Amino acid sequence: MSSLKEIQQNTARRKQVYKPILDNPFTDEAHMWPYVRDQPLVAELVRSHVIEPLAHAHAMKLQGTLNAHFGFNSVVQYLEAPPTSDSVFLFVCNRDSVPSVLLSQIPILAQVSSCDITLVPLPRGTSDSLGACTSTDHDGLLLVVQDGKFDPHIATQLSAHVDHVKEKPWLLFSKSRIAALSSTAAISSKSKSKSK
Repeated sequence: MSSLKEIQQNTARRKQVYKPILDNPFTDEAHMWPYVRDQPLVAELVRSHVIEPLAHAHAMKLQGTLNAHFGFNSVVQYLEAPPTSDSVFLFVCNRDSVPSVLLSQIPILAQVSSCDITLVPLPRGTSDSLGACTSTDHDGLLLVVQDGKFDPHIATQLSAHVDHVKEKPWLLFSKSRIAALSSTAAISSKSKSKSK
């Protein structure tokens, strides 16, 4: 059992501190990426009707069967000034090792573009499959234009299983938690010597 003197000495060696708790309402990731219902089905549709045809055309050095754009620069260039009014599907490997600085811009770009974009997050491991579709850096991004080359039945199924992000991410505020957590911290020897 500690004596009163020992308790006082231990208490004297610590100081009261307040750690701020601040949630950022601008980065609510739950609302930035759309929810995908039946992820295995969507992954299989993308694999069989998008990735495999593109990979086959690339391996045989044929002209692509789909109007596809790979990589961050190509995708951004298309979204900033779309040459057609066709709807597009933007497939993103956001669960793979894609730089977060690139991923964080995609939902906002999809919102401000004049295209009708269906943003499709893909399951982990899909990024490696995209490497077989192109010889350029894909950055985990694949944009496919929904024109006459893209099967409309597949497009309908994908749209039915992927929610559109309706709210603007920068305008969607969640209730922020702003407070201070009371705690104690040890008094360092430097602060002791200064006080003397």
